[in-house]
Amino acid sequence: MKKWYRIAAVVVVMVAVIAMVIISGVRRSGESEYTRNTITMGTAASFTVYGSHGSENIDGMLKLIDSLDKDVLSWRSADSEIYRVNTTYKPDEDITVSSEFAGVLKQTLDISRAHDDLLDITIRPLADVWGIEDGRTEIPSQADIDSALRLVDVSKVSVDGDTLRISEPGMMLDLGAVGKGYGCDMAAEYLKGTDAAGACVALGGSIVVYGSKPDGTAWKVGVKDPRAGEGTTMGVIGFGDGETAFVSTSGDYEKYFEQDGRRYHHILDPRTGYPAWNGTIAATVVCDNGLTSDALSTLCMLMDKDKAMKTIQEYGAEAVIIDEDKNVYVSEGLKDRFTITAEDYKLAE
Repeated sequence: MKKWYRIAAVVVVMVAVIAMVIISGVRRSGESEYTRNTITMGTAASFTVYGSHGSENIDGMLKLIDSLDKDVLSWRSADSEIYRVNTTYKPDEDITVSSEFAGVLKQTLDISRAHDDLLDITIRPLADVWGIEDGRTEIPSQADIDSALRLVDVSKVSVDGDTLRISEPGMMLDLGAVGKGYGCDMAAEYLKGTDAAGACVALGGSIVVYGSKPDGTAWKVGVKDPRAGEGTTMGVIGFGDGETAFVSTSGDYEKYFEQDGRRYHHILDPRTGYPAWNGTIAATVVCDNGLTSDALSTLCMLMDKDKAMKTIQEYGAEAVIIDEDKNVYVSEGLKDRFTITAEDYKLAE
């Protein structure tokens, strides 16, 4: 028996994302709060800004993020740099790209290189074969998987300054594992040049909390319950007043189908050609950089729990990792900040 699980309506997606962010507290007299829920980077997004120019600040962030997606990172957009590279590159020829695109590629490749090329930005041919993002519910043939895997090898991609080189024909770049996190980086950088006292921006599974709330209470970010309905949380992470932090979550519950009792999800392992199965069902990472938090949350899904926690420490990050038995592993720096709120989850030693 086979089941397909996917968010069917934009409204449902938006409710799910917004529920991840718990913003408590009452505004002081004279403080302005501006909130907007929308779609950007192909996902639901939520913006909350405190300050007298909140609406204009949201407009500014959206303009930057929409441009990032359309002009640089979206492999689907015919106007983007990554689309141009994917459709016109010639193996072993230098490709001049924008400094922004080169910077995102370099950061991502550095993380991938340090961890056995697991964070593979050439995964797109394999993702196309599975088609889970597009609603397909069939397991591809082994021959099709093997054929796609021949085009999945991030070691064939290099960046030197603003020069990109790909040494194998037929490869396709996909920065979906870091794009939302980098969008949060852009939002935070934009806010630094404004009068916003505080803000919270959620782009799909990546969130940034910035500055202070008017009442001085802590920012609280809810961690999605990976085995419950949309809009549910299994725990909450608290952040101090005035703190800026980036939070990204990856899980096997976002886009998947089930067949013969097994869950086939969209986080694919470049070593096997199949969805990642390491006993981890969700990973939330907190650090001081959005791209890094996004990348690490994906890596945590591709590693066993012990290796994932060791990797998190290398980057000075923190994590909440949930296994298939609903055991919750929390890194040392989050133990005083994280609270389980769902009865069927238990804190592991």
